[in-house]
Amino acid sequence: MLRAMRVLGIGMLTVLAIALPAMAQSRGPVFRVEPEGRSDHTRPGFVTGWLYNDGQGVAGLVRMKVEMMDDSGKVVAEHIGWAYGNVSPGGRAYFMIPVPPKSPTTRRVTVESFIMQSAPTSTSESP
Repeated sequence: MLRAMRVLGIGMLTVLAIALPAMAQSRGPVFRVEPEGRSDHTRPGFVTGWLYNDGQGVAGLVRMKVEMMDDSGKVVAEHIGWAYGNVSPGGRAYFMIPVPPKSPTTRRVTVESFIMQSAPTSTSESP
């Protein structure tokens, strides 16, 4: 009996582990980050670019992180910045993350955290 309950519990956890991320993605933001390439026109001392919301729900207070990596791919420094404004579904927001001007050129930009401003509501028709 105890073994059967363990197996059932593990099965339920497996289903939840698969279903919850899919449910969260379908109702919340799905971010895509496009950092601007370094050129003569980019602002020194900043990593800049666009954050896109390809999902549902409005995200605000989006905290961005840039990781600086050495030639071997090891993270040697991290810096934090913000996307400006709320990012609605299908929308985008500009971001600027301050970094030392002579920082490594290999960088990875990600969303560190955000606040869900609004989520889509499910509509159901009553008979």
